Amino acid sequence: MFERRVGDIKDFRGDFIINPSNTILKLGSGVSGALRMMCPKLQEVMDEWVKKNGFLNPGDIAITIYPCDEYKFTIHAAVMDYRPFAKKINPDYDRIERICKNIASFLKDKDAVVITPLLGTGVGRLDKKRVEDIMRKYFEKIKAKVVLVKKI
Repeated sequence: MFERRVGDIKDFRGDFIINPSNTILKLGSGVSGALRMMCPKLQEVMDEWVKKNGFLNPGDIAITIYPCDEYKFTIHAAVMDYRPFAKKINPDYDRIERICKNIASFLKDKDAVVITPLLGTGVGRLDKKRVEDIMRKYFEKIKAKVVLVKKI
């Protein structure tokens, strides 16, 4: 199920939040920056995940707990490639497609509410309409309710 809402992502709650992150799982700007302000303990959880599992590849996802009250879990999506010697830092539509496919596969049978921003449209500068179409293609078929939050 896929639903579109307008507002500030900080005002929404659910079981999962999708964090448009990077391959080294460091909270940065945009939604990641908002999550850092909302839940400073989240970076520690992300650092532990990297210590145990290593860096992500572009398009991969990592699931961690969300150590504050707003959500139960975080789905970190490797939108930007910050690995040493990365050849293509910014995302393209194929990377967004891979992320959405991975997230949909993880969520397909889960009865959950998932809050997400548009992926790759901030620092990544991808076209918002095209990204929304990709996200809708994958998320409208799954059991989980995915709420796309677009800025006011």
